[in-house]
Amino acid sequence: MDIKALLKQKKSVKSSITKLLKKTEDEIRELNNVSLQVRKNRFLELRTEIKDIFNSIIRSFENRDAETYCTEKDDILDELEAVLVSIDTQLAPPVVNSDFEARKQNSDQVSVSSQSAEVKLPTLSLPIFSGATEEWLAFSDLFEAAVSNNQNLTGAQKLQYLKGSLKSDALKIVNSLSITNDNFEIAWKLLKDRYFNKREIVSSLMKKFINITPLSGESSTQILNLIDSTKEFVRTLESLEYKIDLTTDTLLMHIILFKLDTNSRIWFERTFSTDVIPKLDELLQFLATQARSITSSTSKRNVQKKVTLVASKAQSQCPLCNKDHSLSKCEIFLKLSVQKRLEFVKSNNVCFNCLTQFHGIKACKSKFRCRTCKKPHHTLLHFESVSGRGRQTSGELSNSSKLSINAPVFKPASVSNESSSKEIPDNSQTVDITSCISNVSPNVEILLCTAVIRVKDLWGNYQACRCLLDSGSQASLITSECLEKLGLRKQKANIRISCLGSADTRTNGIAQIQFIPHFPSQSSFKTEVYVVNKIVGMLPHQNLDLSYSDLFNDFTLAEPHVS
Repeated sequence: MDIKALLKQKKSVKSSITKLLKKTEDEIRELNNVSLQVRKNRFLELRTEIKDIFNSIIRSFENRDAETYCTEKDDILDELEAVLVSIDTQLAPPVVNSDFEARKQNSDQVSVSSQSAEVKLPTLSLPIFSGATEEWLAFSDLFEAAVSNNQNLTGAQKLQYLKGSLKSDALKIVNSLSITNDNFEIAWKLLKDRYFNKREIVSSLMKKFINITPLSGESSTQILNLIDSTKEFVRTLESLEYKIDLTTDTLLMHIILFKLDTNSRIWFERTFSTDVIPKLDELLQFLATQARSITSSTSKRNVQKKVTLVASKAQSQCPLCNKDHSLSKCEIFLKLSVQKRLEFVKSNNVCFNCLTQFHGIKACKSKFRCRTCKKPHHTLLHFESVSGRGRQTSGELSNSSKLSINAPVFKPASVSNESSSKEIPDNSQTVDITSCISNVSPNVEILLCTAVIRVKDLWGNYQACRCLLDSGSQASLITSECLEKLGLRKQKANIRISCLGSADTRTNGIAQIQFIPHFPSQSSFKTEVYVVNKIVGMLPHQNLDLSYSDLFNDFTLAEPHVS
């Protein structure tokens, strides 16, 4: 049912509840016990109906809209609960004379005597039975416990409660019987003969169980409904004295297994990878764990924020070429000499520190400073001072300034004068560099910080994983392969990430991990990680001289496999 139909149905049922509440409030002290019981049954029906409608509406909404309907639902249920309590307070079972005499109109009619003690049932909402075969067992068990086996009630009182708990076809069977002591046993036998048929009950149960709706996806609500339906089916069979042996358990387990969605089937097969056939209870326990896992991460779904690891893509328009990039990434600006850059910045009201328009250096909120001299101006505006290596000319600075200070951290490349003239990735800042860096040998290998951590998998075990440490990143990443081996679930998150390699990439999910150091420690950490297909290529590109590692023999390294 679509949301418009649900809202229309809600309005109709809510209107019926409001009218009946007003009517009951005006008439409650004038109604007899039978009328009160009928009115109570009607309120119970409306309560069930409005709860089902609200639950369907709430499942169709998320977050704030769902909270609004939850509040409205609670208010209505509170009103219904209040009127039911009032009815129970007013409702007093008929009083019967212990040595009653027959009346003239009906010798079997029960008379009222002051010698009888008033008996009132505890506040209890009796079930309503409409004639559905599969509902008979639940109804009969509760009614017998609450009414039939109550020694303080007479047969007439029991029959009165029985009629108040029936409707539709079931009520027609006993409706013609008058309220007398003897007629209760007759009425109860008529109902049992009609509805207590083991063959029909089991057939109805099996049909309902086999036709349980398969899971359409990773939904905690659907999983919990599947668990509840299965347990209810098993309990009902056991109440009919059907034994759940190994063969039956295996059949039921596979029927439920075929109801799972593809992802749940995959996780189940990975969890129970041995040749031993899992039991039904083990499957249900697995599903309960899955439902908790999905519920706990629901609030993290559909994250749509932009994450930048090293350098955020500029949002402003370039004041020099009017294109969609920052001034620090403008190719025209980068080709200018430092002197020309300074002149442009001064004449166009551009901040000397962050190269953004319309504020001065005193009002600049950027915490970054020149990477060469650490003074409050942008690195692209730095004049190299005279040193022991000689003074670098503005032409040399222009040639060397296209090296990125935020070169992709995951694939470090050797730096040389020849490579400095190549096009810069759109998500990197460009800066001047000193001559000593511009003359770096192309054979130099850049080492990255790595560590081995132990990450908690789906089954509570800690697995060793190697991680790459990037102190400039604003988010953490994990590969799809690693997440799959850990058995952890991911939520939807399609986010653009800059500066992975030399091009942008997009995530295919987000997950939560818990990890500890590889060495004994009391520390434990939790973090969100974005899922990508690949983080880094095979590194290093050439063999390294690790003789220096002897210097660290007395230390516990985060990367224990360096040798």
